[in-house]
Amino acid sequence: MKIWKRWTQHPLFRGVVYFFPFQLLMLHLQRNQGLLLFWILIAGYITNTIGTDYGIPYLFLYPEYLGEVNVFSYAIIGFAWGGFIMSFNISSFIINSHRFPFLATLSRPFMKFTLNNFIIPTIFTVIYIYKIVVLLRFNEFIPWTNIYFLTGAFIGGMLLFVIMALGYFLSFHHDYITVFGMHPEMHEVDGTEKKRIRAVRIGLIEKINLKNIKHREQFLNEWNVETYLMNPFVIRRARSAEHYERAKLIKVFHKNHIYATIFEVVIFISLLIFGFFREIPMFKIPAGASILLLSTMLLMLTGAIHFVLRRWSLVVFILGFLIFNYFSKYSALNITNYAYGIDYQHTVIYNPDSIQQQLIRESPFDDDKQFHEIILNKWKKKITKVHKQRKPPIVFINCSGGGLKSALWSFYAIQQSDKALNGELFEHTYMITGSSGGMIGASYLRELYLMKQLNIIDDLYDDSLAYKISSDLLNPVATSAVLNDFLIRIQTFTEGTYRYPKDRGYAFERQLNENTDYILDKRLADYYFYEQNAIIPLMVFTPAITNDGKRLIISPLPMSFMSYNALSPERISHPIIENIEFSRFFRNNHALNLRFTSAIRMNATFPFILPTVSLPSRPSLEVMDAGLRDNYGTRTSITYLYHLKEWINENTGGVIFVRTHDSRRLKYNPRYIRSFADNLLSPLGGLLNNITKVQLQENDQLIQLAEGWLSVPINVVDFRLGEVITDAEISMSLHLTTKEKKQIMKAFHHPIIQHAVEQLRQLLIP
Repeated sequence: MKIWKRWTQHPLFRGVVYFFPFQLLMLHLQRNQGLLLFWILIAGYITNTIGTDYGIPYLFLYPEYLGEVNVFSYAIIGFAWGGFIMSFNISSFIINSHRFPFLATLSRPFMKFTLNNFIIPTIFTVIYIYKIVVLLRFNEFIPWTNIYFLTGAFIGGMLLFVIMALGYFLSFHHDYITVFGMHPEMHEVDGTEKKRIRAVRIGLIEKINLKNIKHREQFLNEWNVETYLMNPFVIRRARSAEHYERAKLIKVFHKNHIYATIFEVVIFISLLIFGFFREIPMFKIPAGASILLLSTMLLMLTGAIHFVLRRWSLVVFILGFLIFNYFSKYSALNITNYAYGIDYQHTVIYNPDSIQQQLIRESPFDDDKQFHEIILNKWKKKITKVHKQRKPPIVFINCSGGGLKSALWSFYAIQQSDKALNGELFEHTYMITGSSGGMIGASYLRELYLMKQLNIIDDLYDDSLAYKISSDLLNPVATSAVLNDFLIRIQTFTEGTYRYPKDRGYAFERQLNENTDYILDKRLADYYFYEQNAIIPLMVFTPAITNDGKRLIISPLPMSFMSYNALSPERISHPIIENIEFSRFFRNNHALNLRFTSAIRMNATFPFILPTVSLPSRPSLEVMDAGLRDNYGTRTSITYLYHLKEWINENTGGVIFVRTHDSRRLKYNPRYIRSFADNLLSPLGGLLNNITKVQLQENDQLIQLAEGWLSVPINVVDFRLGEVITDAEISMSLHLTTKEKKQIMKAFHHPIIQHAVEQLRQLLIP
């Protein structure tokens, strides 16, 4: 015990433990976990620990401004990082300044506090810069000279905000002299006052003379500080504040808190301004900067709530959340995300009776089948005219989801395979379906194929086209989410005669159109003629309906037979509806006027990234990513084949499924050892992690079953990116780095993929 006491009194020990920066660090760890949570969250992003699958780290490490990554983009995100640092200092000062009464006796107390509160911001800033350098050098292959400029811009932007903020507080600072007009030593109290102060510290309630200053817990729990940083190079001994009147010290802090609050209000207003004018190019700040601005505002809000409510802050926050959640069910607060182009003024009743009425009793089941047999005859005539094949093989392309990784892979694998086969692949393709990113790439390629058929473009196989479809979509979506969706949607746009609010769904479609030169800016009805005449393959989108687990069948062509699995509604007494035909169920809402990009978006509603779309029905149908039910589109293809199997058996030489996958097949791991957390989540966790692979196995089973009712052979050709590149190498996000794009395109030339191309050649060209 004596040894411990002797050690704690050693100058070296006291010099470290009671050094103001160290005391602040311990204070944050012990009392300010709410503030540290923001640092941990941001650190998770910049270290590729959180949000990796969605590409969130790239928003911070590789920011884009006006479509380019340059010194301006890094300066802007550095500026936002400086704002985040200063918000941490401001919130910390408001919450904790009363614990260090000696600060009130110093000149410029906030600046002294900020200087000594450097440990946490410095650690995370160093990590941030390190991760930027690693990404730029080893993922984007940027020369060292350029890296110096980019990191310099980041540091410059950060320092600019810090200097501006300190300049603000320097202009409006309040210390003991400015508040009371005299040096703090002149307010030294006598022995009686010291006793009163001690009484307050042990919890007794005493009155004081200054108005609006009451004895609160802020007088208690003061932390001992013996030395502090006077400036970055000078350490000073802290003046004892034992003999100062606490009420006056608290008043000094309150004066500084007022100006800190004003600064917080300015930050909040700035965020609203960026959100309101985000359509103006100069206000399209990098998404990472937007997230940092939002974090800055929330961090300040957390500090303010904690300062006012103290120990009740968590309870009030939970109650506030529950109250908001309850009232959010009502229309005034409920946020609706729209599919653009259709009428929301009229709604259709969605219940079992209405489904039976509209999709069974009133649907021209047999007429629709005959309609598609006519299209199949046109498809066959087109091929036999060129190749003289009496029974040509029919191709169904199924594309898996997986963000821009899948979009680029589906596009490039099909494009280059078609090139290697001299156009035979697209000539034989009858239908394209799938989910998410894969259908984004396939939609773009099909539109280019149509433009080639119409002699609008000459080269369908230009590599630059792949770079267009893989251009960034994440930045505008994230920026809209931060500056608009999470606050208040105040901007709208007109689509025909309808008006919709702008949200991140709008940002997604707008950026997709910009990336692809607006060739996808069409209506669903615009493809009716070309699909009906077999000029281009049919394309069917199948987003999942979260209300009841059914699927929405979106196509410009009538497909009532796709609504259920019976060959005819008359053959069974109680037909089960599996799918809802979009064009027929919402025919009174101008369904065929739906924007094609909205169909793509509904089919690719990445969880958390894009909003779930609500459709005009009662109750409102909520639809999201097709991958929820069928990530590969095989179920849709099999259902179509099932209803048209007589024609397929009589007129084709076989069915070929061309499947593009962004990952590999599920493989059993005999060395898998579950942790405690795995045991808690098992089997749910394992099922969710492998849901798409489970679907793949179900789809393989469907194909095997189809071999029983089809008399022609079925062949499957897989283009598996995961067999060449591991899933961990490329994130499933709406953003791809230069390195990732090159990896994906290089993967096509791998022997495994080339073997699939050769397999396809032998099937298509006897």
